Amino acid sequence: MTRHQLSSSRTTAMILVLGLLTIFPPLATDMYLSAIGHVASSLNSSRAAAELSLSLFFLGLCIGQLIMGPLIDAYGRKRPLMLGIAIFCLSSLALIQVENIWLFNALRLIQAIGACTGMVVSRAIVNDLYEGQEAAKVMTLLVMLLTVGPIISPTLGSLLLEAFGWRSIFICMLSVGVVAFILGYFILPETLAKDLRVQRPFVNGAQAAKRLLNQASFLKPTLIAGLIQGGMFSFITGSSGVFQTKFGLSALQYGFTFAGIALALFVFGRINTLLLNKFLPLAILKRALVGQLVIASLLLAASFIDSLVLLVIPLWFAIGFVALISANAMALAMSAAKSSSGIGSALLGAIQFSIAFIVSTSVAVAGSGSATPMALGFVIPCIIALGLAKTVRPSPPVAA
Repeated sequence: MTRHQLSSSRTTAMILVLGLLTIFPPLATDMYLSAIGHVASSLNSSRAAAELSLSLFFLGLCIGQLIMGPLIDAYGRKRPLMLGIAIFCLSSLALIQVENIWLFNALRLIQAIGACTGMVVSRAIVNDLYEGQEAAKVMTLLVMLLTVGPIISPTLGSLLLEAFGWRSIFICMLSVGVVAFILGYFILPETLAKDLRVQRPFVNGAQAAKRLLNQASFLKPTLIAGLIQGGMFSFITGSSGVFQTKFGLSALQYGFTFAGIALALFVFGRINTLLLNKFLPLAILKRALVGQLVIASLLLAASFIDSLVLLVIPLWFAIGFVALISANAMALAMSAAKSSSGIGSALLGAIQFSIAFIVSTSVAVAGSGSATPMALGFVIPCIIALGLAKTVRPSPPVAA
């Protein structure tokens, strides 16, 4: 059931634009994974210092969402969104000119603050317009559109790297940002009525955040979504070293391998849409977590075997389960957030990327000589998430 009615064509256009906005983070991470070594060499730094830009980007996504969440509850969805896209574009422009690794890393942090806005606003708009299984279906569709980033970004980044150098990757990011700004301005509606906006956004936001963090129906699905997404970020951080350093793939081979694995997000997203026609999100979530733990355990076992094929097969399924689980967990969390959609979306994203920062940093510190750290980034969070899921109860229905 929808809370507001939009024409089907307007709804389709809106969801496509929201999907474009949600790919900013994967676009800004996956596209330059194969170029990390080139960035390090060009800026006279170590690979470890260049890899730190990934962890700092995740930290920036966390900080940015905590800033943007209260703002979109106070000033509506659209104006903060335009500001965030502008920050993304300006920082991308600056990254094209940078000559120092520490400035590069600092700008990546700022770029992340702009990139996160699309995710925060997208979840809030979905919560403004939909509820229940409809909300879970739209959230799944956004996750499926989100897969466009991981599927095309590594290959596109590799092609740009080989043809024009690593700076061209950030020119591409800037171009996408400009297109998103124009489309967002003309297509996206303002879905938060003025009489529903809060005063003193950060004071009221802090109070709403405290309430939500003490609310099990919000906190537990949020933690589950963050923990399961931790596996995705373990893959993002560790895959370049594993595939290129350990198995010797070229930048282009790595890009195609990454894209093929990321395709699992789309496949499992489609499966989730079909399952939601018969089952509630919570039922799907609990069963999928059991499946993910089995797959993650097989992935861990494969990490001790020196075989690319045996590693890629369970990794494909593990990435697929990320899409299926996280979409349902996010829908449950946002349903529990009710009228505090902005701060709820911000907390959901901040917790998700806090976990991503921890997992990503752990994998980076452990090194790229083995696939085991990357595999553990799936197994350990999944065990914790499964324990949490056993105590999750459905939140009461929300009146339209």
